[in-house]
Amino acid sequence: MAFALLKPAYHDVYPFVDPTKNLKGAAAGKSVLVTGAGTGIGVSIAECFALAGASTVILAARRTEKLEATKAGIANLAPDCKVIVVGTDVANRESVEKLFAGLDHVPDVIVSNAAASRDEPIIESDPEVWWNQVDVNIRGPYLIARTYLRAARAAGKKGGRIINVSSNGAWRVFPGLSAYSASKSGLDTFTEHLDVECVKDGSGMRSVAMHPGGVVTEMASAPHVPDAIRKLLIDKPALAGSTAVYLSTERADFLMGRFVNATWDMEALEGVKERVLEEDLLRTRVIGLVGGS
Repeated sequence: MAFALLKPAYHDVYPFVDPTKNLKGAAAGKSVLVTGAGTGIGVSIAECFALAGASTVILAARRTEKLEATKAGIANLAPDCKVIVVGTDVANRESVEKLFAGLDHVPDVIVSNAAASRDEPIIESDPEVWWNQVDVNIRGPYLIARTYLRAARAAGKKGGRIINVSSNGAWRVFPGLSAYSASKSGLDTFTEHLDVECVKDGSGMRSVAMHPGGVVTEMASAPHVPDAIRKLLIDKPALAGSTAVYLSTERADFLMGRFVNATWDMEALEGVKERVLEEDLLRTRVIGLVGGS
C-alpha cells in the first residue's frame, strides 16, 4: 500500500509560491496572526505574508524582544504592513484569550507555528518536560483555534483559514522524540476534525496541517538534537513561509483537512488534485486498515 504521491522537489522559494511574484498580492487586505513568530520558521511565515500584501501581521510568542526584531524586519521588507506584537503563551488559556480580546478585529488567517521539542528516551525522560511539549504542540493550536473560532462567530465573520505547522515527525519514528512526534501526529488528526467540523457548521473556516520541511531553527539547533535529524535540515525557512501563503489561497481549498509537505511542488500537487480528492489522500490513517472496521 506504500506509494509516494509526490517527492520533495524544493528546498527554497520557487516562482509558483513566491510571494513577490506568482503570489504577489495573494494576501492583500488580509490580517494574519502567526504564533512562534520570534524565530526561524515563524519569522519567515510572517515576512512572506507581509510581502504578499497582508495589511496586518500579528506576531505572537512568549519572548517579545524576539518579536520586536521580527517587526523591524517586516518594516524593511513591507513598510505598508501594520505589525502588532503580543506577548503570548499559546499553552495558557488566559494568555490566548487575552491575545484575541486585545485585537480590534478578527484575523483572516491563523498560523499556529509555536512548537517545543526535546530529545529524551522515554525511560530517562522528565515527565514535566515531556508533557510541556504536548502542551505547546497540541494544546497550543487547540486553544488558538478554539478562541479564534469563537471570536469569529461572535463577530459574524466567516471564511477564515487556519494553518497548523506540523512535521514529518508525525509519522516518522525517531527514538527520543516520542513527545514531539506524538503531539504532531495528534495535531494532524486535530486539524482533520477542525476542518470537518467547520465545514459542517457552515462557518467557512478551513484548516490544513503543513510540514515546513527540514529547517535549521533555534529548536533544531539545540545540542540534544540527534545527528540523524540534523542531516535532514536542508530547507530554507522561506519555503515554509511562501507555502503557507499559497495554502491561505482559495486554489488550495482541495488540500484543506489534509497534511501538506512544503518541499513538494505545489503546482504539481494541483496537477493530482482529482486523485487527492477521489482517493481521499493525505489523511492520517493506519496502514493496512481499510474502511471503518
